Order: sequence, then structure tokens, then C-alpha cells
Amino acid sequence: MDNPYQQIPDAANRRAPSSTVPEPAQWAPSMESTQPDLTGPPWVPSPGFYGHQMYGFSFAAPGGGGLGGPHLGPPYGFDPSIPPPPFGRPPPGPFPGTVPSGPVHGYPSSTGTFQTGHLKQQQQQQVFRDSGAPHGGPLLPPPLHDYDRGPVTTTRPEDEAGLQRRQDIQWLRQFVQNRVKKSTSPQTQRPDPVSTPALKEALYAAVRLVSALEESCQTLKQNLENDCVWTDSYLTALNTKRELQDKLKVVGDRERLNQLKAKLARVSKRRARRLRANQAMLMEENRRQEHIREKEAAIDGWRMKQIHDVEEKKKEQELKLAADSVLCEVRKKQADVKRMQDILRSLEKLRRLRKEAASRKGIVTEQEYDDAFSIRLEQLRTVMKRRTAVYAAEQKALMVMLEGEQEEERRKEQERRMKRERERQLQRKQRVDSILFGDEHPTDSLMQPFREYYTQAQHSLDALIQIRREWDVFVVAPDHPDGSSVPQGWILPDHPSDQDWASSLQTADTDEEKL
Repeated sequence: MDNPYQQIPDAANRRAPSSTVPEPAQWAPSMESTQPDLTGPPWVPSPGFYGHQMYGFSFAAPGGGGLGGPHLGPPYGFDPSIPPPPFGRPPPGPFPGTVPSGPVHGYPSSTGTFQTGHLKQQQQQQVFRDSGAPHGGPLLPPPLHDYDRGPVTTTRPEDEAGLQRRQDIQWLRQFVQNRVKKSTSPQTQRPDPVSTPALKEALYAAVRLVSALEESCQTLKQNLENDCVWTDSYLTALNTKRELQDKLKVVGDRERLNQLKAKLARVSKRRARRLRANQAMLMEENRRQEHIREKEAAIDGWRMKQIHDVEEKKKEQELKLAADSVLCEVRKKQADVKRMQDILRSLEKLRRLRKEAASRKGIVTEQEYDDAFSIRLEQLRTVMKRRTAVYAAEQKALMVMLEGEQEEERRKEQERRMKRERERQLQRKQRVDSILFGDEHPTDSLMQPFREYYTQAQHSLDALIQIRREWDVFVVAPDHPDGSSVPQGWILPDHPSDQDWASSLQTADTDEEKL
């Protein structure tokens, strides 16, 4: 993209004037010597001036002047005695001694070409004003154009497209800058929000200022005769009033108060929401703790039950062992008593035999010895009988206790046996129900609505009556020979009529029970 603010080349870089025909480009002084006034509007030359004064353009001499024919000057000719016109002003007229040559009208397209260049100059000057002023930059001189520097060439469509593109870019920049300024202006005008401590401080300050203003008014009323004191009090009252007005502006600002109310409402809602969340969390924690306590209580109960059962079993085992040991001792003592009784009987028999042998030999014993032996033997028998009775009672008690334990064991064993039997009967019933009505399905099965429809008579009396009425429609008359009542139980098959069939059924039932 061409820079519209490019520097003007100095005179050294310009084209050297021809010795035969001086070019009008020599008339334009350098920018260092003559600076146009940037404050005033630029001079807009007329189309006729551009049509006759074409700077930097070399005309071919009509009639073959370029090939050695008669030489003709430019449209205004050249006279070395007449100085060139100042830059930026039109020439006063044709040079003396010259007449506008015919080739001016011989090139009808030159006027339109330079009019187009003039319009481009005006557009670039307008772009320069629009681009330099909004940014606050200095107004620089307009750039030189092709007709100020050298031979003028015909404007190409590419140059017009580039100029239009630059203008579009500049317009977009200005549009974006205006939008940014408009968007930032409401933010700068928005009042600052007032916090609760600031509003509280403003209220307290307003109350203090009102009290101070009342004191100042009282002082003014009391010092009406004293001008010096009254003036000081008046100035103090004015300052207090001014400060009070400033505070009241803060307090009485509706927008700020509404913002503060909205903020306080949000804070209160947030606080209430947090409070509800904390309460919900506390309730959840309480429920969790309660659930934990219930589980711990259930676990403790189960542990205590298990410990109690183990202790009971241990006590029963110890008691059984103790009873067995005591019973063993009692039986041992009973055996000892029985053996002592046998010994006494043997001793009595032995004395009788010895007494008979002595009597045959003629030896006679005294009666008192016989009585003493009989008394002693009777005492021992009495002791043995008493011991036998005690041991029998102990044995009976131990036998009763052991019998109770055995009865308890037999009862538990019977309960276990009955439980197994009930489970077996329940499994058999479930198997029969599965054979008759199909397998059980979970509650969320697709067949659950149909199952509920067909089993509604089991849960609703009205449904049972309706189904029974529908059944009774097809029931035959009571006096019909083939008629019968509705069965009250399961309809089971008849007993097998053949021994082989019965043995097969028995084998099948046995296999199912094993499974």
C-alpha cells in the first residue's frame, strides 16, 4: 500500500530540465522554501487550468517535430525573460507572444484524464483531513502526486482499487473507534457502587453533621449582636451544610441504594442458601450417624447373641462334663458301696463257716461276741444303705439333668429336621407351581402386568366374584349327571394304574429330591 505521507524528494532527485523545452515541473519550488498554509482551505484549480497547464507532461510536437520538423512549444510556450508563476496560483494568462496551440484541442482525452487526477487529489485531501484530525496528530502537507513529480500517466484501475481499499479501511477504523468510544462512555458514567460500611459511615456522619448544624444554628441565634462570632458560626454552618449535602447525595442516590439493596438481597439469598445447604448437610450427617449407630447396634446385638450362644454352649458343655464327672463319681461310690456290701456278706459268711468248724471241734464261742459282731455288721449295713440312698438320689438328679439336656438336644434336632422338611416341602410346592403355572419372574418383568391380571383374584374380592360369575355361566345344572362342583384344592393326577409306571414315578421323585 502506498504511504500517503511519504516525503517529497529533493531537487537533486528531480528530472533535469531539457535544454530545448523547459518542463513546467521546474516552476514548482521545493517544500523547504515554500510551505503551504495548512490552516486555510487549499486552492482548487479549475478544470481549464489542468487542461492547459499540465506539469510534468511532455507533448509530442505535432507535425513531426520530434523527427527534425519545426519545433513547437508547450501549450503556454516558454520565455526566459518572464519568471514562472508562484506555486499554488494560476498563471495570469498566456505568456506574451504565445498563442494556445492547436494540439490542446487535438487531445480530447487529456482533459478528462487530468480531471480524474484532480478528483483523486480532492479525495486524498479529504482522507487526509479525516484521518489526521480524529487522532489528534498534526496536519501534515498533502502528498505530492504524479503530476507534481514527473510525466503524468493515465490512471489505472489497480490504483483506483487500492485507493478505494484504503478509504474503506480508514472508514472501518473510524467506525470501530466510534463504537469503542460509545461503549466505554456508559461505563465511565456509571456510578460507583456503595458498600454497606460506606453507607453506614455516611449515615452516622450525616447524623453528626445534623447535630453540628443544629449547634451552629443555635450559636447563630445566640450571637445576633456579635458580628464576628456570627460570621464565623455562619461560615461553619455553611461548611457543615455543604458536607451534609454531600453525605445526603450518597445516602439519597436511588440508583446506588437500589444497587445496595440488590446486593444485600443477593447476600441474604446466598446466606439463606448456604444455611439451607448446611442444614441439609447436617441432617444428612445426622441420618448417616443414625444409620451408623443402627448398624453398630445391630452388629453389637449380633455379636452379643453369638457370644451368648457360645457361652451357653460352653456352659452346657461344662455342665455336661461336670454332670458326667459327678455321675461317674456317684457310680464309682455306688460300686464301692456295693463292693463293701459284698465284703460284709462274705465276712458274715466266713464267720459263720468258721463258727461251724469250731463247733464241730468242740470250741464254743461266747454269745456276747456274736452279738457284738452282729451289731457291728448291722451298723455297717445301715451306713451302706444310707450311702446307697444318697448316691441313688444323686444319680437320679444327675440322670434327670442329663435327660433334660438330651431332651433339649433331641428337641433342637427335631426342629432342625422339621425345618429341613418344611424347606423340602416348600421346594416341592414351588416345583409343582412351576410345572403348573410356569417359572417365577422378577417384578420388573415384561410379563408382570399379565401375571397381575391373571392373579388378581388372589388379592381382590371383587375380581374373584367377577371371575367366579364368569365361570358359573358355563357350569351345568346341578341335576346334570356329569355336573360337579368347583374343586376346592389342587387337581392332581390319579394314582398310577401299573406297577411299572408307579416305580418309574417313584424313581423320578427320588431323583428330583436328590437334586
